[in-house]
Amino acid sequence: MIKKNVFLVLSIVATLLFSVRTFAQPQQVHLSWNSVKKDATSNTMTVTWADNSQNKGLIKYGTHQQLMKTETATSKYSDSAKIYIYQATLKGLKPNTKYYYKCGSNRGPWTAQFSFRTAPSFGSRSKFVVGVWGDTQDNEFNEQFQKTAAIVQQLKKYPIQFSVHMGDIVDIGSVGAKWKGLFSTTQPVNAFAPFMPVTGNHDVDNDSASKGYQKPFPVFYDVLHLPANNIDYSYNYGNTHFVAISSGHAKGAEAAGDFTFAPGSREYRWLEDDLAKARADKSITWIVLYMHHPLYSFGWSHVTGWQNRITPLVDKYKVDLCLAGHRHVYERHKPIRNNEVLPQPDNHVYQKPAGTVYVTNGTAGGSPQGLGGKDMASMSFTNTVKEYNYAIMTIEGNTISYDVYNQDGKKIDYFTISK
Repeated sequence: MIKKNVFLVLSIVATLLFSVRTFAQPQQVHLSWNSVKKDATSNTMTVTWADNSQNKGLIKYGTHQQLMKTETATSKYSDSAKIYIYQATLKGLKPNTKYYYKCGSNRGPWTAQFSFRTAPSFGSRSKFVVGVWGDTQDNEFNEQFQKTAAIVQQLKKYPIQFSVHMGDIVDIGSVGAKWKGLFSTTQPVNAFAPFMPVTGNHDVDNDSASKGYQKPFPVFYDVLHLPANNIDYSYNYGNTHFVAISSGHAKGAEAAGDFTFAPGSREYRWLEDDLAKARADKSITWIVLYMHHPLYSFGWSHVTGWQNRITPLVDKYKVDLCLAGHRHVYERHKPIRNNEVLPQPDNHVYQKPAGTVYVTNGTAGGSPQGLGGKDMASMSFTNTVKEYNYAIMTIEGNTISYDVYNQDGKKIDYFTISK
């Protein structure tokens, strides 16, 4: 009798363990857009999540919390992340509309219910809010993304419609566990607001002898679903055109003479064509270009060749705002055009600037690094202390407002650009 009861208990435990393993809670939910269509942000949304088991992945969604619609997801096992990645794109959505959704399977548990709001119609001049962050890499002092988690808690306080990320998303881009940690940490923001990053040098292959040199590792394509080739892409939101470009290995590539965006290259032609079309479109007021390596910065982060290749296009097509990362200090510059620093009468206001505004966004996880640069002719603001930070960018009609905060939510800088 005792043996029979022991066997029964062991059978129950084994069944429960199997159920937990098979029907683990879906995790690492993040939103993005993956279409090059002009109005993709208004009527589509791509949802990605992970699960330990392979089931028929589903998204239940709708404009009311009853979630009346269902979309089937595709699944792929990521050898690097050792987990199944699910992805589905919701189409035919209404502009400027709040949707509720959850992910899972009819065979297992579901996520909590999340929500997102689609973009207004293309060309709309109505207000929208963007989170700006970068360098979330899990290096010293951020080994478990604890510093990034603090930034996530701050970003949650704002009604951001999506976020742009300046690269160095993780510390070692080839390691699947890094991406699992990142998306587990950032789900409280990324499940509500699309995550639109560029690659940094830590996210790509730095081995010049590799066929994948300066490209992301396979796990990057498993876990991120972005427009075009996933690394150089653009999209519209309201009256603003956003352009994301990869600076690759940058400094290392320059030394080897093997770099991205060489004049005449495929990516260079794409960028010029994209900027030309955006600037000619009367529905677009603003062009925001973002990347990992800054075009103007103080100290070791500056890569002259990268600047010399990209700034002629920035100047030619009158890019309004250029955002970057890499240097783990927040800094902001006066308007610059044709490598000339232009006057800025009010340090916090760019009134019809004749040049582009350049910002280096510091760090949202990677260790804060060297200070300095206040004596640069172009410098409007550079931090005097080492700290983590993020920014909230609000765009409405002819005005961009940009507010910068540290990890404690204290505002450390602000500016506006007006046309």
